[in-house]
Amino acid sequence: MTVGAHGILNRHPWLENGDAEEFRETVMDLALVRAEAYDWHAPYGWRTPQGKKLFPDPQRWLECDKGGDWAGGDEVRELAWMRADIPEDVRHSRLPVLPMTRMLFDALERVGEVAFTALCTYLPLQITAGDASSDLDDMREWFSLASPSAPVDVHVTVSAAPNAAWDTPEEPARVLTAVQERLGMAAEARMPSRIDAAHLVRRGTSRELLQGTRPTAQFVVRAREWSPEVSAWLTEATGDALRATGHSSPAVVTVSRASSPVSA
Repeated sequence: MTVGAHGILNRHPWLENGDAEEFRETVMDLALVRAEAYDWHAPYGWRTPQGKKLFPDPQRWLECDKGGDWAGGDEVRELAWMRADIPEDVRHSRLPVLPMTRMLFDALERVGEVAFTALCTYLPLQITAGDASSDLDDMREWFSLASPSAPVDVHVTVSAAPNAAWDTPEEPARVLTAVQERLGMAAEARMPSRIDAAHLVRRGTSRELLQGTRPTAQFVVRAREWSPEVSAWLTEATGDALRATGHSSPAVVTVSRASSPVSA
């Protein structure tokens, strides 16, 4: 599983003069510190195939790679990303989209101001199991408390490898119905007239994940707010809708504010 946060980072004035590469490593270390503080992640935790415990077991994931693009300037970049393994014995009904997103933004927001534009997530749907409906109900109630007076249009794009499941033109509409069921009255999803490729990630580590995939569905969601947490919620709702409609192959879900660019 991989989560990538896109946007523009303006460092705090007292941190502006640090070496970019060293600073990036420091922030990624901060992200793992936050994950450990929440007890979401145990660094290098694993067991042997025989079950012998070598290190503390990870609670949700095992980090296996991370990075980001902080070349500076006002261009939107993939500021931070993390790729993680989900061990067999700690699989939950939900992939850790929200914990990993929150961890990355905790670190980024500690060192500067973030203009957040998109979240790109690689979802290994084939490893999820169980019923996440109760959790999604709670998330829907949480986001329904935001003011409806200033709605925001958000693009949600699903990219997947070509397969028979997406061959029928009715399939995106079927997935859209399942997404709307999970959003309830907290947000409204609709099908655009065409897929807007400007809202697809084409740069950074996420580009590697998109190789061999194609946009298979896109929805415009009218949400009550725009935040990393909302993007994680829409990602999870979309992933669960895909699973409920019979899609078990990996998919990349890109969530971006309709008026904001993604890394080009």
